Amino acid sequence: MTTVRDLALLDRMSRAARALGIITAEFRVCQVYGEDLNPDTLREIGESLRSLGEALLARAAELDTTPPELLGRCALCGTEPVACPHAEAWMVESHFCVDCIDHCLSDARHGHWCPVDAFAHAQETGSRGRGDA
Repeated sequence: MTTVRDLALLDRMSRAARALGIITAEFRVCQVYGEDLNPDTLREIGESLRSLGEALLARAAELDTTPPELLGRCALCGTEPVACPHAEAWMVESHFCVDCIDHCLSDARHGHWCPVDAFAHAQETGSRGRGDA
């Protein structure tokens, strides 16, 4: 639902866009004639944009109903965060913590079944999730 506050933000965005158009035209003229832009004008527009940006971010935060992102937990130990929560889904680091990956890699015998190895092997033998077709 659009509120009076949202309409005011739209009005401010319109004025900022108009000011950017004007300053862009002035800048082009200055380039042609080798003149400098007026620093006061640049400051004024910069402050206006900063203020508008902060108001837009505040309104977006008010409207945002998505819960904060929780870091994924290790699929093996379940207590530690995954090594790289933003890694692609096919990467071991997006499913297991640093300690569990290290434990698996440091077992030179590989005499045990390890979900880290099993996951990595499944990703190597199948091309799911990597864009390989």
